[in-house]
Amino acid sequence: MQDAGNCQKNATWQNWGKNLTAHPEFICTPQNKDELTNIVKNAIIEKKKIRMLGGGYSWTPVVPTNDWIIDMSKLNKILSVDTVKNQVTVEAGMRVGDLSLAIAGEEFDLDDKPIPPVVNPNNALSFETETVIPWITVGGAVALGCHGTGYTMGTYSDQVVAMEMLLADGTWRTFSVETDGEEMMNAMRVNLGALGIIYSVTFQCVPRFNLQAVDSRADMEETIANIKQLVTSHDYVEVFWFPFNQKCWIKTWDKTDKPITQNEVTWGWDELKVFLEINSFGIYLMDALNKNSWLTPYIMKLLSGLMPTQSVVAVSAQVFHYQLFYMPVWDMSYCINIPNNDFTLVQKAWMQVVKRIEAAQKQGQYPQNMVLHTRYIKNSNAYLSPASGEDHTCCIEILTFTGDNRPVESYESYFKQIEQDWIELGGKPHWGKAIYSVNKLKSMYGANMDAFLKIRQKLDPNQMFINDFLRQVFQIQPPN
Repeated sequence: MQDAGNCQKNATWQNWGKNLTAHPEFICTPQNKDELTNIVKNAIIEKKKIRMLGGGYSWTPVVPTNDWIIDMSKLNKILSVDTVKNQVTVEAGMRVGDLSLAIAGEEFDLDDKPIPPVVNPNNALSFETETVIPWITVGGAVALGCHGTGYTMGTYSDQVVAMEMLLADGTWRTFSVETDGEEMMNAMRVNLGALGIIYSVTFQCVPRFNLQAVDSRADMEETIANIKQLVTSHDYVEVFWFPFNQKCWIKTWDKTDKPITQNEVTWGWDELKVFLEINSFGIYLMDALNKNSWLTPYIMKLLSGLMPTQSVVAVSAQVFHYQLFYMPVWDMSYCINIPNNDFTLVQKAWMQVVKRIEAAQKQGQYPQNMVLHTRYIKNSNAYLSPASGEDHTCCIEILTFTGDNRPVESYESYFKQIEQDWIELGGKPHWGKAIYSVNKLKSMYGANMDAFLKIRQKLDPNQMFINDFLRQVFQIQPPN
């Protein structure tokens, strides 16, 4: 590789979940646009494939390749803030949490070095919806169609109005709603890194707002029976259930003009992580689960009881990013349609999990020992968004703790059963979470997939940005 810079030869890459490993010829970490351009020009000459790396927090093999991986983490600056249009343009390697704090007029800690706000309080901005985890990158969150919650909000990607990309022929191009129209942007917004390298993203934001955030508990079966009323009566709703508990944990957030009551809010998840991973009693408990899985119901009741009940007012960026750390987990998430505000499919998807857990318990098996979790959003127009369609979507996920070093076989068949249940309800998987039915993905998206692939073929006919996983998803053969 000539004049590319910041490239490590024959490195080993592994994702955060430790289920994916790659041994690329090079891992390159460009510091600027020129270095990024040189990498692609070298790849063209040497006929190499390229995959982009964000934070590495996906379970799905969107990154692995034996050729070249580009780590975007050093391209992490805010490029501009338009306080007239309420828009922000940012490099793809910036973390979403740093971005949301910076435009909200708050100090943020990019690379653990506190940086002053980029706007003053009078011009502060908010995203209308955000991902929960703050340290995934902007490019990764957009490319995979990541989401938060909010029944009248779309995904994180739906807030994108423009995107500057480096294409497979080595040229730069800015795609935008104004110049290219919604059809092209519907391909760009969730592109799986298959159309080019996202260098920068322009988001449509809104003036900064606060949220009244309430954490509460309620009877689980009653909550699901009345889920429509709960979801449609709040701006944002999330529901969690630790298996074997009568009650579920509910988060509701509503926009408010009330003043902030807390600048730093304790939400519960991070304390649970500390309890499980540092506290000696927590380590003992999770080790006991591995040796004596019949303890699972009792430990689930204990962990559920650790979740707080509270009501605070905080800036939206603090509320959206309520979880700073993940415990080691295996995570699968599907989007289930809510046609005409009819939550029947959501209720079925939830109760299928409950019944599967009960059936497994009767056989002395406990494949899920972490939460069942739902979020509720507006459907997306992006072709490859799992929330694509009309009306609204429930994003439902199951997680199980993997820090006890259980063999994958102890929970994987259960996850596959749940996946088939959700597919039969018309569900589509989150691109960043565990996916087993990869060969079904093209048919799931139908005409949307066809429209996307036409654009993909134009922009990358030689499949520079395609790896084995995407070739399987798109059902395409290597070029001649």
